[in-house]
Amino acid sequence: MTARNSILLMVKQSPGITYNFLLGKIASDFGSINSARASLSRTLKDGVSLGLLKKRDNFYFITDKGNSTISFEMKNKLLMKLNNLVYSEKIDELDSIVEQLHTVIERSKNDADLLKDAKHSANFDISDLTEINSKVNSKIKHLTYLSKVLSKQLESLKELNFNDSLVLSKEKISVKKLVSFFNFFEAEDFSVECSETVFSRLAPKFSIKTKNPPFSLKKPFLSDFLSFIISTDLNQTEIVKIYFSSIQIRISSSVLVSGPFSEIKKLRKLG
Repeated sequence: MTARNSILLMVKQSPGITYNFLLGKIASDFGSINSARASLSRTLKDGVSLGLLKKRDNFYFITDKGNSTISFEMKNKLLMKLNNLVYSEKIDELDSIVEQLHTVIERSKNDADLLKDAKHSANFDISDLTEINSKVNSKIKHLTYLSKVLSKQLESLKELNFNDSLVLSKEKISVKKLVSFFNFFEAEDFSVECSETVFSRLAPKFSIKTKNPPFSLKKPFLSDFLSFIISTDLNQTEIVKIYFSSIQIRISSSVLVSGPFSEIKKLRKLG
């Protein structure tokens, strides 16, 4: 939308708007306040001289001519966009096509000029839209087929105990779930990988004897360890990984638990 049309639209939406209010709305679009003032003053002066706007004291109103001008240009913009969408022949543009057609149809019910313009300006006809609809229906059938195949493949992967994962929030309830989950296994300890920065915070708290990560802790420490890590602010490079049995727990901004499907299924059942 041109600067003039943008100002006309603002005045149309807020009759009696002031110069300073308009300036505040457009200032962020310019490199300096002086540039914004110069552009606004010129646009308002031209708008008044062309009869698109009228000024009363320091208040601006749009005229019938201004309304017609902006309406005409917005109609052209709407129809031009619709023409481009239809002839793009991209099914993934369907959302936009449906949205623009809805706008044209609904506005045409109350705007005879728009309907007239649409009939004369549209570079497409009903047959073109019918063809698009046919392609969409074919795509739906293909996607439905692929969805059925993928569903069967997912079931096969579950039977093969393929890897799965589950994301938990960094909250106390997650600690309780993970401790309960750990109890499903016969493991008596767990291994930890982390950065040296995180390790320097962990070592004194859990009396870790190794000088550098990775390290291991006994099962009774798991609850306190998870509580401490989950309550610690970790940046993007500070990732803590916990291993036991066939399970990996990756803690950063969230808690990602990975492992065989049959094991992750047990964690999901914990709620």
